[in-house]
Formats: sequence, structure tokens, C-alpha cells
Amino acid sequence: MIRRDYILRMIEEIGKMIAAILGLLKKGEISQAQSLYAEGLKRAFDMDENQMLDMGVDKLRFIFESKFGESFEGLEVLAGLISKGGDIHLKDNNAEKAERCYLKALELYNLVELESQSFSFTRQADMLKVTQLIDQLKSV
Repeated sequence: MIRRDYILRMIEEIGKMIAAILGLLKKGEISQAQSLYAEGLKRAFDMDENQMLDMGVDKLRFIFESKFGESFEGLEVLAGLISKGGDIHLKDNNAEKAERCYLKALELYNLVELESQSFSFTRQADMLKVTQLIDQLKSV
């Protein structure tokens, strides 16, 4: 029960970070959004963005579950955080890094989609958005 409460608190914290990142991006405060994003990755994976992007999703899942226990909801929230990292890089005119973030987020969403055995309209919408952004970046 304690571990479950810990996971729920972490999910709530990262959800608040995502909302804060969105607010900062709307205000054009990219460096503050980047700092908050880096803090979220540090809390979830104990690593920086480059390390995270270089790892496969199975390794990321292992690290996450070793720290927090099994939680598809947590992995989905992290996919959202990584997607927001892509948004930050897009606003900062770093299309290559944005695409890498979107691809990693999509991999995590797909993992959750396949293994959680649950359907989510929100997840489907997030996956569609990320897929469209990847397609736009590849066509540029």
C-alpha cells in the first residue's frame, strides 16, 4: 500500500510538472520549462535527457519499475512528460531533439497500449498528436 501511494504521488507530481511546463511554454519561458523537464526526468529515471533518449523502452521500464513498482499509468505519464520535452525542443528550434523525444514518448505509449490491456481515449489522442508531430518533422 505504501508503494502504491508513492507511485500515485509521483504521478501527481509529474502531472503538475507537465501542466507547469505547458504554462511556461505559453509564456515563452523556454529555459524554465527545460529546467522543470530535466527535474522530472531526474526524479523518474535518475538520469538526464540524453541518457534517457539513448536507452530502449524496456530498459527505461526496468529502471522505472525498480524505483516505483509496476505502473502502466506511471509509464503513460512519463510518456507525456517526454512528449512535453519534445514540445520544449520544438519551441527552441531543435527539431532533431524534438523528434527523438516524440519517438521515445510514442514507444512508451505503445508499450502501455500493448501491455496494459486497457483502452484510453486520452492515450489514443496523445499517441495521434505525437505521431502527427513526428510526421511533420520528417517532412521538413
